[in-house]
Amino acid sequence: MALKSRLAQASLVVVVSAAPFASAFAQGAPLPVLIPAGPGAATVDTEAFRAEALRNDAYSIEASRMALERSRNPKVRAHADQVIVNRQATTDALLPPGTSLTAGGTVVADGTRDGPFSGPLGLIALPFQITGAVVGGVVGGVTGTNPVNPIVDARPGEPGKRVALDPSRQKRLADLSATSGRRFDRTYTGQQAASDAESVRLYQAYARNGDSARGRTFATQATPMLQDEFDRAADLHGRLSEDDDAAF
Repeated sequence: MALKSRLAQASLVVVVSAAPFASAFAQGAPLPVLIPAGPGAATVDTEAFRAEALRNDAYSIEASRMALERSRNPKVRAHADQVIVNRQATTDALLPPGTSLTAGGTVVADGTRDGPFSGPLGLIALPFQITGAVVGGVVGGVTGTNPVNPIVDARPGEPGKRVALDPSRQKRLADLSATSGRRFDRTYTGQQAASDAESVRLYQAYARNGDSARGRTFATQATPMLQDEFDRAADLHGRLSEDDDAAF
C-alpha cells in the first residue's frame, strides 16, 4: 500500500480542543518539551505534537518551493520535489480537510482561500486575532530585505491546509531567501537536514508515548520516510560542502 494511503488511514481527524503547549510553542519554547526520556516518560499530547509537526511540514514545503524556483542543481531540485510530496502527505494526515493551524497552535475551520481563519464550530478556546496584531502586524513575514509569508498554504486551491509559522521558522526562511547560487543550495540542504532531524525526534517521541493509539500508528509509519528525507538532505549538504572546499 502506498505511503500516502497509509498516512491517510492513520490521519488524526479528531475534534480539536486547546493545545496545552500552544502558548509555549508560539513563544519559541525548545523542542525537548515534547521529547520524553523513554518508555516510562509522560505521554506526549496529540495537539502539541500535531502543531509542531505541521509547522515543520509548512517550513519544509515553503523552503522546497523556494529551492525549485532558485536552485539550478538537479539533485537539489529533485530532493525539493520529494520533500514537498512527503510533507503534503503528512500535512494531509494531520490536518482535516477545510481546517488550518493558527499561530497559537489551534486547528480551526478555514473554508476560504484568502480570508482570515475562523472558528464557527467553537474550536478556538482563546481569543485569536488573525486579522489583527497576531498576523496582521507581521504581514509579509520577517522584517528586512527578504520578507517571507508567515502563513504557508500547503495545498493551494483547496480549502484550509494553511499553517501559521512560528517566528523561528519565519527567520529560517528569511535567511534562506537572502542567499543565492551555490550558497543557496548549501543553506537549503543544511536547514532541511536540521528540520528533518527535529521531525524524526518529534515523531519518534510520539510513536513511543503519544496519547492517541491512532496517532502512534501514524507516527510509527511516517518516521522511516522522515529518516530517509534526513539522510538524503544530510548527504546532499555534505557533498555540496565538499565540492565547494575542492574549488579552493
